Amino acid sequence: NAEDWNELRKMHVPEDQVEAEILRLLGRNPFNALLDLGTGTGRLLELLSDLYRRGIGVDASRDMLSIARAQLDDAGILHASVRQGDIFNLPLEREGFDVVTIHQVLHFLHDPAPAIIEAARMLAPGGRLLIVDFAPHVHEELRTNHAHARLGFAHETVGEWLTQAGLAVEAIVDLPSKEPKPDTLTVTLWLARDPRLLIANSETSSTGTA
Repeated sequence: NAEDWNELRKMHVPEDQVEAEILRLLGRNPFNALLDLGTGTGRLLELLSDLYRRGIGVDASRDMLSIARAQLDDAGILHASVRQGDIFNLPLEREGFDVVTIHQVLHFLHDPAPAIIEAARMLAPGGRLLIVDFAPHVHEELRTNHAHARLGFAHETVGEWLTQAGLAVEAIVDLPSKEPKPDTLTVTLWLARDPRLLIANSETSSTGTA
């Protein structure tokens, strides 16, 4: 399906611009652990490799995991690994990750809310969840050609799911295509944070204890 994938990429902003926005939102401060859900070829593990000390990519497809392992090996990234798993029931210890990413995965799910709840459970206090997906669109052919279950997401829809998962939304960014065509797609990024560390710090300050 390589030709179909190339046609889809032409419909939205180039990936390098999306990746630049991911790096901008996450910042340059290093962190301990990254979890990339629906990791595919492991591209985000590669993109963010200078930031994390330990990275794990999870995907349901053994074929994609083989590609991801090869890509990471070729790039010389030794502090990241990939494993097979269910995004709704992750085979990982909870509260173990500072950053969790879900890049272009939610539109394949008929009900993404439980996946977001499961992702939030993986976050350490103060950790961040970054979601990248499409804004609402009318391209019904993507259901047939690319197995999309959902035709994009409104700001409010994902924002409500994040809130229900106990997270605080920090930023929402739209990246529309630069092509002046009616059939182009907008990529949206949502960044949310687990507020427990902030709440704990606030409670400590209010009691006057160190």
